[in-house]
Parts: sequence; structure tokens; C-alpha cells
Amino acid sequence: MKKKDIVWLENGWTIMQEANAQEHILEISCLAENKSVVEIRKRHNDGEEEIIKSKIDDNYSLPMPLDEFSKLYIKDMISFK
Repeated sequence: MKKKDIVWLENGWTIMQEANAQEHILEISCLAENKSVVEIRKRHNDGEEEIIKSKIDDNYSLPMPLDEFSKLYIKDMISFK
């Protein structure tokens, strides 16, 4: 999945990165409600999950308007910690 191919849903879950166990890549998904990202989840293939409900990194926090979030994510300006 490439970032340019993501279909950003205004309401509901969007998968932003698919998991790949061989390459140690986590699944990352976001929940949008009323055109704002309100939650992000990181998942391991073994079922371990982390829910991010407020701070994304030192520069950004949730909730965030979906259009702003998607532009920042595609430009690699958001990191998940």
C-alpha cells in the first residue's frame, strides 16, 4: 500500500499502513468522526495493539481535521510515538 493510494474515510476506520511481519512493519489505522481524526491504532501481527488518543508526536495531537492529517501523513511530517 502506498500513501498516495489511501482512501481517507470521513467517518470510520482507514488503514494507513498494512502490517508485514517479515519486515517488522506495524499496521497503522486511524478513526475519523465528523471529518476529524480522533484515534490512531498501531497493531503487531501477534495481536499487541497500542491506541493513540491524544499526542501523535511533539508537533501534533488529536483530534485533527482529516484533510490536514492526510496531507501531513502523505508528506511524512507525522510520526507515531
